[in-house]
Amino acid sequence: MAVTLPRDESAAIQPRLRGPVRPEVLMEAIQEVVVEGSDAVVMVEAGNSFAWGTHTLRFDQSERYRVSTGFGSMGHACTGVLGAALANHNKAVAILGDGAMLMNNEVNTAAKYQISAVWIVLNDACYNMCDQGMALLGFEGVDTQIIPKAVFVAIARGMGADGICVQRESELRSALEKAMASTAPFVVDVAIERTQPAPFGPRIQSLVAQGAK
Repeated sequence: MAVTLPRDESAAIQPRLRGPVRPEVLMEAIQEVVVEGSDAVVMVEAGNSFAWGTHTLRFDQSERYRVSTGFGSMGHACTGVLGAALANHNKAVAILGDGAMLMNNEVNTAAKYQISAVWIVLNDACYNMCDQGMALLGFEGVDTQIIPKAVFVAIARGMGADGICVQRESELRSALEKAMASTAPFVVDVAIERTQPAPFGPRIQSLVAQGAK
């Protein structure tokens, strides 16, 4: 019997032909290709990836989704994806931002031992949870930009892995399918719409209530 998972009420998202990829459109594609189209373990990194993944992805099996809800330090998913793949003898996928990917990853180790890990990078050239959060709190002049913008496919190939760049929403499905079919470590570098607010409003409201200023 098919299991129907609860979802928040929302209008259908129509893919657009131009411009960077909206995070919610990426998550829809991940839901279809990765969550529903495979049995891979999915790990989500600290930052906006955490907010988007936790609010949008739905699983009908236990032990397939992992996030770090303690300190939420960067590195849990972008490095832990290797252990998840090895422990489950299967593909494992990390969803993370460009800041985390630059700070802490094990692509070279995955290539050395041919571990079937996938990194899906929300590349907006910014520490965007910090950028959006500071703006909502009224702070100005905080340097959160990552300049020059990293090209993670070039970095991955330089370390012996494979990858693909996604510039438009129409490219998402085929890119994710290629990543999931690959037996090599694989990086999907997605050009993300930077101005789309992540769903972490309650977090900001809590900070305000605690006197953040």
